[in-house]
Amino acid sequence: MLLLSLPNEVILELFKYLNTSDIISLRQTCTHLAEITNDKLLWSNLVQQLRTRLPLPPSVRTSFEDWSADALESLVVSVELIDDLWLVARESPPVKLQNKRGEILLGLKIFLDRWILAVYTDGYINLWDTESPNEDDYRRWCFVYTGNDKTTSFQAVLDDTGEKLLVVITRAHLPGTWVVALYEVLLSDPPLKLQFTLVCTFPTSSSRMAQEIHPPKRIIAFSQLGSIELAHWSDNPKENITSVSISNPQADELEEMFTTILSLRILSDGYVFVFKTRSIELYPLPKFTAAKRSGPSSPSFPMPSLRHIFPSYNFRDVQISDVETGALTEEEVFSSEGDGTRYRLKMLASDIIQGLFYFVVNIIIPSTQDQIPILDVHLAAIYAMANNIPFHSKNRLQRHQQSTLEETSESRSSMPLMNPNTAGPIRPVIERFSMPRSDRVNSARSSSFVSTYAVGSQGMRAVWIERRRGTTLKQIVSCRLNAPSTMDDNNPGVVSESGLEPSDSDSPSLENTPGFDFLPQALDGQVVYSIQSYDLREDITYCALGEVSGKIILGNRSGDVFVLETGA
Repeated sequence: MLLLSLPNEVILELFKYLNTSDIISLRQTCTHLAEITNDKLLWSNLVQQLRTRLPLPPSVRTSFEDWSADALESLVVSVELIDDLWLVARESPPVKLQNKRGEILLGLKIFLDRWILAVYTDGYINLWDTESPNEDDYRRWCFVYTGNDKTTSFQAVLDDTGEKLLVVITRAHLPGTWVVALYEVLLSDPPLKLQFTLVCTFPTSSSRMAQEIHPPKRIIAFSQLGSIELAHWSDNPKENITSVSISNPQADELEEMFTTILSLRILSDGYVFVFKTRSIELYPLPKFTAAKRSGPSSPSFPMPSLRHIFPSYNFRDVQISDVETGALTEEEVFSSEGDGTRYRLKMLASDIIQGLFYFVVNIIIPSTQDQIPILDVHLAAIYAMANNIPFHSKNRLQRHQQSTLEETSESRSSMPLMNPNTAGPIRPVIERFSMPRSDRVNSARSSSFVSTYAVGSQGMRAVWIERRRGTTLKQIVSCRLNAPSTMDDNNPGVVSESGLEPSDSDSPSLENTPGFDFLPQALDGQVVYSIQSYDLREDITYCALGEVSGKIILGNRSGDVFVLETGA
């Protein structure tokens, strides 16, 4: 009765410290509390808290003022349920999508956790609507045949409104002749028909790879080894495509022979973020010339750049989340000596020998041009496939000690139990990946490898396909990238600016670093589904992730596409 005697405003303030299940339980106790738990402010606060730790639909991440209390409550319950099931083994097998066209899959993408895009090298582009009725294995679907030319690369993105999908492909037309084609699809609910519409085509230099579409500035970015070409398209089909090239004059020619651009993003403040084989770089975006010609022009001013080097790793692929934009904090305003904009990118990069590396990159662009931008690269977590990569994990230390206690005295003598509270070097913290295989992926094994992987658009979840050498078992592993129990987003395991690991000369040795707090966290995952197959055509070669709904999209060597649901 004491609780009921308090003003509603005080009760609502107390309810902020309760979780969703407790609030729903209190609702069932009396009519008065039931009315209070239907207050929109209560559920708005819960949604605000979920923003920092769970993926939410894009419409909610920007604003939810127009949402009702019932809609917000339904969203909170659904999002938390999916998070509870995210690491749980899937009971239902993947569902194969029907009516596909194409045989050799080039890549997969999913948009708004609904629209699945599959591009094939033999000239087909497929689009499925997973929210349409699935009666008799039928879903809304459309495709376009781009011709006999071999499709060599593609990129796809939603426009600013989120109602139109843009897809760009590069095609090898003839030996030495390359063509770019830009398509758009109006995403709509039934009964409107899905259809690919050709926006424009134009020639490009040989071996150019499509890397980015930036709808606000109507820019398509291509790469070839270490160089970038930016093309600007217009709504008027009679206007020629204007383009400009970016090259780094500060780069070493010998090093550029062994590096290539893996991915890039165009920032709204006029900068280009580039992830290369052995470095991360930031370039100012050059201005397009007024000349009406299709060939690229060189920038008319020197291109100063910021660079973060990876001296010990050679990345072969990277998946980057959507770019987050926000205002500077008071500390960032003080450190940058002025106002500006902060961009955050989360990415999962693959070194096929050493493992997966999760980075969080913060970029501060000052509001005035006389100040230099700040490029801050953090290695937040590692899923190591080699035994020589140290990382920090208290959870794994506890599991290590527990397994040690269960071993024989002979085993304990070779692996002594250490006190985690002891100051000074703690060898078990630098796990050397001797733990046995289990459903929880928490150790590196030289006998296994990651065939493909995907990171969510908000950079909060990831999935990868792992296969042990000598077996035909493919394991689908899901993980949380920002779980509070494994990493702190405000202190994501900073490493030295010289690379992913401290150098021998500039950084303290592991033995002289108490607790090894500077080491990145372990990127643990959970096996949620296993596929046993003796047919190489059923190998999973591509995957995509619907981060909010937990949908995992799989593509095999035969070009078939499957959807693995969470079971929620």
